[in-house]
Amino acid sequence: MKNLTNKKLIKISAFSLSALTAFSLCACSSGMSANYDKSGAMAAAAPQSINNYAGDGYYDDPSYYDDYDYSPEYEAIADEEYGYNTNVSDLGDSGLTSTQIEASVAANRKLIKTVNMSIETIAFNEFINNLSNEVAKCGGYIEYEYTYNGSAYNQDKFTNKSATYTIRIPDSKLDSFVGAVSGLASVTDKTTTTEDITLNYVDTESKKEMYEAEQESLMALLEKADSIEDITYLTQRLTEIRYNIESMESKLRVYDDLTDYATVNINVTEVKVLTPTVVEEKTLSQEMKEGFEQSVGDVINGVKHSFARFVIRLPYLIRTLVILAIIGGIIFGIVRIIIAVIKKQNKKHREAYEAKKKEIEDEKKKAEEKKAEENITAEAKKAEEKRD
Repeated sequence: MKNLTNKKLIKISAFSLSALTAFSLCACSSGMSANYDKSGAMAAAAPQSINNYAGDGYYDDPSYYDDYDYSPEYEAIADEEYGYNTNVSDLGDSGLTSTQIEASVAANRKLIKTVNMSIETIAFNEFINNLSNEVAKCGGYIEYEYTYNGSAYNQDKFTNKSATYTIRIPDSKLDSFVGAVSGLASVTDKTTTTEDITLNYVDTESKKEMYEAEQESLMALLEKADSIEDITYLTQRLTEIRYNIESMESKLRVYDDLTDYATVNINVTEVKVLTPTVVEEKTLSQEMKEGFEQSVGDVINGVKHSFARFVIRLPYLIRTLVILAIIGGIIFGIVRIIIAVIKKQNKKHREAYEAKKKEIEDEKKKAEEKKAEENITAEAKKAEEKRD
């Protein structure tokens, strides 16, 4: 009785540990899965990155279990009572025959559709509103939106409005949506790509079913296990299988979203004249006439735009002229002051020079007069001496 009670306690503890570990791993796996929008549809990933979602898991490698030391009692129970082989050697096998796989593929093909569109429109805001209405009518949603409303600071370049959209549309309404959008504006470029993931989807489903079958077998074995070694191994293996099942389910959800909702990438540009979608063959005279008319129109438009830009920028031109006039006046005043100072200095130097010159001349004159007086005195003295 005591031994039976201990066995029950061991099983209860093993189940509790298995449930707790599985819950932790599931929570972690759920945290790693893709996000969903408010409508319940998962946010789309680019088709080329599909393999990055919800991988098969670390334990999907069969070699992981090759070196495990299985309990002899567990192997006997598995082989005799359940016919279950514990040495899992081919987890990658889908378990279906080639005929069954081909039938499944033909009945339910999984396709990822992507449409890229380049659109020109004259009424930009009206087109944006109509596009949002078409998305709502089809039951889709806008995954990404970028809008450029033009530049108010550059009047010559990059003034047109533009927008970029990534839209998810139910696959069944893709054609009607593309047709409706094509009727709203001029489509200059459109490409459609389709990726077939049917075989990947079927293989993932088969792996999931295989893991679920193994899980049921292990649960049955766990009820009959007696030793702690067997219970520990079965608990660990159940946790690993549950993690792989969660990975398969997450990957299938990504596949379902990518196939149920097509991706439509739209680039919208506002133009003044739409690009013609049909090119008509013209005669030489028609080409010459239309070319001449277009050239004349271009010249007239160029003159109009030049005059308009001149009028628009006239206040800036006046402001520049006023600033230049002020700067010129200041420079002119400074030059006049410098000239006046130079003239004044020259006048002082000239007056000083004249005064010095006059002084020299006066001294020279006095010297001459003194010399003349001395000569007269000398002659008078000589005359007096002669009389004596």
